[in-house]
Amino acid sequence: MTTSITRHRKLGRDLVFDYLREAGVEYAFGVPGTHEIPLIDGTTVPANGVSYIPCLHENIAVGAAMGYARMSGRPGAAIVHVTPGTANIIDNLFNAYRSNIPLIVFCGQQHSDLLSQEPILGSDLVRTAGQYAKWAHEVRTIDELPLVLQRAFKELSVPPLRPVFLAIPWNFLVESPTTPDHGRFTRIAHRSTGDPAGISAVADRLARASNPALLVGDGVGEAGAWPEIEQLANLLGAAVYSENQASRMNYPNDLPHWQGELMPTQDGVHKQLGDFDVLFQIGVNSQAQVLVFRWADGPIIPDRLTQVTLHNDPWEIGKNHFADVGVLGDIKMTLPLIIDAVVEHPGYDETVAGTRNQRILMLDAQRATAFSTAAQAFPGDDEAPIPDFQVPMVLAELQQTLRRPLTIVNEDFAVSPTIQQVLHYDHPDAYFCTSGGALGFSLPASIGIALAVGQERLVVDIVGDGSALFHTNSWWTTRKFHLPVLYLVMNNHEYKSLINGLQSIEALYGWRPAHDAWYLRLGQPVQDFAQIAATFGIDGEVVSDGRKLRDAIEHGLKVVSDGEPYVIDIRVDPSVGAAPPTDMLLVGKPGIDVDEVRRLRAMGPP
Repeated sequence: MTTSITRHRKLGRDLVFDYLREAGVEYAFGVPGTHEIPLIDGTTVPANGVSYIPCLHENIAVGAAMGYARMSGRPGAAIVHVTPGTANIIDNLFNAYRSNIPLIVFCGQQHSDLLSQEPILGSDLVRTAGQYAKWAHEVRTIDELPLVLQRAFKELSVPPLRPVFLAIPWNFLVESPTTPDHGRFTRIAHRSTGDPAGISAVADRLARASNPALLVGDGVGEAGAWPEIEQLANLLGAAVYSENQASRMNYPNDLPHWQGELMPTQDGVHKQLGDFDVLFQIGVNSQAQVLVFRWADGPIIPDRLTQVTLHNDPWEIGKNHFADVGVLGDIKMTLPLIIDAVVEHPGYDETVAGTRNQRILMLDAQRATAFSTAAQAFPGDDEAPIPDFQVPMVLAELQQTLRRPLTIVNEDFAVSPTIQQVLHYDHPDAYFCTSGGALGFSLPASIGIALAVGQERLVVDIVGDGSALFHTNSWWTTRKFHLPVLYLVMNNHEYKSLINGLQSIEALYGWRPAHDAWYLRLGQPVQDFAQIAATFGIDGEVVSDGRKLRDAIEHGLKVVSDGEPYVIDIRVDPSVGAAPPTDMLLVGKPGIDVDEVRRLRAMGPP
């Protein structure tokens, strides 16, 4: 006779799906391994509500989960295989960790009774993945599995949003815990305003500033705080900069106060921020996004600036730079209180702020003219090489004709300033990059992004040839599920960002390679990405003539609008022309001209 306890017992794998379903997760990405088959098999049960998306490499699976998480607002889920699978995910696990993306990695571990015997493929998985996870744990008994899952999903729902890694011995997936579980996890009400004294102190520094600036980070985009930042920028007449290599668009790029990202060099940041006296950092992940650094030149952000900070993660407040005032609180809820306090402050001068606004408006008009002129310069009547910055400019022109908004995935750092300047972004997550900088994320991420946005948006991945070569096998999954992504492969036959990085080292240290750095060029054999895509069943074309670029991109957009992926191998020549600078406040300073701004911008981290 079946008892009531037996009737209500579930397998360990079923508990996993209870929690995934409770968190609203629709997809699990992975590479099949023997230990994970019970978990993958659970995706075939309709009641579990999770579809399995197979990938050809674990790093693709985690990258896809990363893209899905960012665009859906739910945790991403990946299933990987013991030690080799865990090692394979490190690149994109690191990217997700640095970009504050919540995803859960389920790793199949060897049978629990074998672990002390050093079984094949077995190792200390928590130690391998743990440094890039908010929490990492190996399940010790089947009866602790419900507790572990509850804790894992609780951590995924509260800032800072980062990956969680769970190693589960495979036998626990087919056993049942003694205690019934309901798949519920604690949801913490975490949106609290900052301390009133701290808010008052921030307002005091801003109201008394003679030339304030705002530095926004991914915390702003995560909080959906565009309107509040715009209101504050107008109130102060303050320039708005983004943290370098942000994973979101953290301020509307079509507004005049926008000056682009901070330079990726110590010297460049010093020149950008040289005229300001107060810097308000909002939701900034304070990692050092530069390649080279000299202590003798001072901190990356000059310490003569009065710095005030608002963040929802205490680790990021004053981490690398002393904050005169640090406020811990929800960004969207706290900013209106700061704005009100500035308005009421006796030191606030609306007339002076208005003068700063007028200067910013004038410079914005100059910037618009410069980009318009650059957009019209290419191509001519004859066969023309394609400058790399022309690709996003053509896409921006076509964007105005589309019925659906674009989601841009950016993995071409050499062209990032133009991508961020000329394309229209209707909300922070219309732009996706990663703050980690590990290459090979965009082709995998576009899989999850396309699944998350569905028919509501068109997905365009702008990716360098070197980055694309990491994971062209992502296209197998893209084609298998008919995911409508337009891939614009910027094929310059070289590791352009590495060449820029080498120039940065030479400029600062005077060191250069003893011989020709041939290993930074990819020219021979030539990669034909349209042919590579064809092996996976995806249509594409090669474009090397600037006169044909617009038609090619227009055709590609038509293909993805009709529901299929498309690849355009664009043979760009970065030596032809140069994009205008986005930071117009920097142009025209003593000793700095447009060419100097381009030099500072180009010498970024590889």
